Amino acid sequence: MKSPVVAGILAVFLLGIFIVANEYRSYLNAHQSIDPFNDIEREQLPEHLEGKGTLLVFHDFESGNQADTSLHLTAPGHAGKQSIRLNSRFPFSPGLWIRFSELNTGDSAWLRGSGYVWFSGNPDDVKCSLVATCIHRGINFKYMFIPLENENLTPSQWNKVTIDYRIPQPPSTDDVLQVYFWYRGNGEVLVDDVKVEFWLN
Repeated sequence: MKSPVVAGILAVFLLGIFIVANEYRSYLNAHQSIDPFNDIEREQLPEHLEGKGTLLVFHDFESGNQADTSLHLTAPGHAGKQSIRLNSRFPFSPGLWIRFSELNTGDSAWLRGSGYVWFSGNPDDVKCSLVATCIHRGINFKYMFIPLENENLTPSQWNKVTIDYRIPQPPSTDDVLQVYFWYRGNGEVLVDDVKVEFWLN
């Protein structure tokens, strides 16, 4: 008589341990901090295409007047006298905005976005990304970005940042390709010589 009772108690006890262990594991999984900037997969322009790109846009910010505060221009510049200031009130730089209908992408095409960034302070606090994306009806369908706080940039000097991006086949020729800098912080960064090149493979 004792054996079935002991076995039943032992089974209930083991079941309780199993349930508690699973609940604890679920709690840890639900409360772990996820860093969306880790393990970002980067694409790389094929080596045979290097040096054969077509310039799509180049923003050196030299033509605007610094006195016009709506332009967000400031000194210094990377290769010239002016750059653009990004902050929480003006977080997006000029860059590329083009419809697929204006660009023959064929079966395989690439973009390379680049620019120079100046900041002061701790490199880990540079809350800015270089973004390349395709947009279909207002929704990103291939979104890539380089978070600059992970790039080991050097403060108080111009740092070049680059993103390579293989252009996907669009659902519609009305879809849009974009490349730009996005400032996500509470301070400011300077951006200059924003360039986007195109390759048809």
